[in-house]
Order: sequence, then structure tokens, then C-alpha cells
Amino acid sequence: MELQPESDGQPAIVPTQLIMHSIAAPWTPQRIFEYWRDSTNLESHFGLGYDGAIAQYIGTQTRADANMYANRRPDGTGAVSVESASNLQHTDPWTPEQVEALIRLGVWMHQQHGIPLRVCRTWDDPGYGYHRLFPQWSDGGTACPGDARVRQFLEEVLPGIVARAGGGPVPTPRTPTPPPAPEPAVARYQVTIGGLVYGYGAHGPHVREVGEALVAHGHGSHYRSGPDEDWRDPDTLNYADYQRSLGYTGTDADGVPGEASLRSLLGHVPAPRVVSLAHVRAAARTDPGAEQGHRTYGDEVRIVEQALVDEGLLDPVWVDGSLGTRTIEAYAGFQRRLGYEGAQADGIPGQRSLTELGDRHGFTVTD
Repeated sequence: MELQPESDGQPAIVPTQLIMHSIAAPWTPQRIFEYWRDSTNLESHFGLGYDGAIAQYIGTQTRADANMYANRRPDGTGAVSVESASNLQHTDPWTPEQVEALIRLGVWMHQQHGIPLRVCRTWDDPGYGYHRLFPQWSDGGTACPGDARVRQFLEEVLPGIVARAGGGPVPTPRTPTPPPAPEPAVARYQVTIGGLVYGYGAHGPHVREVGEALVAHGHGSHYRSGPDEDWRDPDTLNYADYQRSLGYTGTDADGVPGEASLRSLLGHVPAPRVVSLAHVRAAARTDPGAEQGHRTYGDEVRIVEQALVDEGLLDPVWVDGSLGTRTIEAYAGFQRRLGYEGAQADGIPGQRSLTELGDRHGFTVTD
């Protein structure tokens, strides 16, 4: 699953380390790919699901951005990283399938790139490691992976790599440096308001709407690259700032929305977005041949058009509620992206393609 433009645009590295992460989300490799493609530039080379499925996003001789100073050092060496599905607090152990996949990947890295069969002794020392092992590998320290996975790394994963690669006993590693505790702790629970989920791990256009409103109210200082559709710690910290500006204190200002503060911020409470397949298909057949700007089901069409903009297939100027020829062409491009060809990529939405678009961009499809 090649990640562009990073795969072609980022500088080359000589890989000398393999660093293992937990992504703090129970995601498949496909969902991890979509997250990095659509939401952030802090990608890893590989993604690993609970079932042991592994996907590669960037070549191992190209820099990825998940390891801070280890991404690419001044001498041209750098770290290869693998993200693995976990619970939202990255406290659960790797599954047996994940352990097996990490061992296979580790052996391949040794055979392909000569990674030495040892724990990294310093932050720039060749070998194998886990993300929290050295502060230089993260921005201000991290708790990733959790204690259970650190034990598995030391007791199962690295010994398994060494054994299968034909190496000797694993040297006793340095005592892991405990991760710095966040002060104050960042809330990592979720709430549901008006049928939509808010808080750490929530995903969808409503998350971006909250982030953009926080910035507009002067509470975006914790963002490094701006709000997007995934709720992470900066969203929580910014929302906590907003709650305190309203006079909330204690647990009422922990950064997880309540209905009153959400309504104060946005002026309304967002509701789940629903698109009727029948309405959109009717618009696709009616609007192109009608008078310029004709809108058959404009509100629902705008949702589809914005999703196509987010896919990079439609210019934002055409988000006008009229499902005209340019929207038809953009939708045909989305169908081709899903593998449809010929008459199946005619730009007229079908149940499967529209549902997939909705799953990616936060709307529900009805018949």
C-alpha cells in the first residue's frame, strides 16, 4: 500500500534500526494506511493488524517520520518503523499473530539490511528497539508501547528474531527507562453526543469541525499541523483550554466535550450525516442535463461532493449541491480507485461504492 507523495518524495536512508510502535487504535493495516494518507505525516514503514496481517507503506531505504531524530541522521542512516494495532491506551499485549509477524519482519530486516541481532544500546546504535526506549525517538517522551509489549519484546520477539536468524543468546538489555508521565494526564475516553462520538480515537468530519472551531476561538495552540478528522491528544488539550475559558474546572475541564460546551463552541450539536442512494442516483441522472446549477437533492449531494474533494478527485469550487458532469467524472475516478472498470465506473453511485465513500468520510448510506 504505497504511501504517496512520501514514498517518492522523502530522502533515502541506510536502515540500521527496526523500532516497534503501538498506534493506540484497534486498526487494520488498511485503516492505518488511510490514516496516514488522509490525516497526518507521521507515518511508519509498516502497519500490523491484530491478526498478523502486515502492510508496507514506504520502502525501507526511504525515510519515514515516526521516530523523530532517528528518522534520518546526518550520516544518512535511519530507522525503519512498524506500527501495530492496540487498544486506545496501548496497554494490551501483542497477539500471538502479531508476535509471529514481528519476528518474521525482524529476521527479514537482518537478512536484507544487516540489522545486528541486539537491542539498540544508544539512540543511534544499530539494532532493534521499541519506541519509548530512548527519548530521541519521540517528541518529549512516549508511553508507546505499553509495559506488556515491552516485556514481550524482551522475552519473545527479540529472542525469536535471534533464534530464527541463527544468532547467539540475546544480551541482557539495559533497564528500560520508564516513560515520562504526562502532567497533567490527558483524558482518553469517549462520549457520544447526538449520535456522534467525541474524545480520543473518534473519527469523522465532526471532529474536524470541532478542531476548526477551537482554532477560530483562539484555542489551537496544541496543534502542530492543524485539526483533521482524527481526535488525538492535541484536540483534547485544546478543548480543555476552551472549557476553562468557559469557567469549567476539574474533571469538567478535562478536554472531553459535554453537550453544553459543544453547543457553545459550534452553536449547534452536529448530527450524523445521512445520504440516500436513491436520491444521489436521481441527482446524477437529472442534474447534468438540467439548467446550470440545478439541485435535485442539494444537501445530500454536497456531502458526496465534499467527500470527493477529500479524496482529491474534485475541486472544492464544485461543492455546490448540483451533481453535474464534473462530479460525475470525479465519482467515476473514485469507482476506478476501487477497482471498477467499464460500465461499472460510469460515475453513477452504486450501493457498494457509495457505502465505501461514506465509511471513509463519515456519512451513512440508506437505500
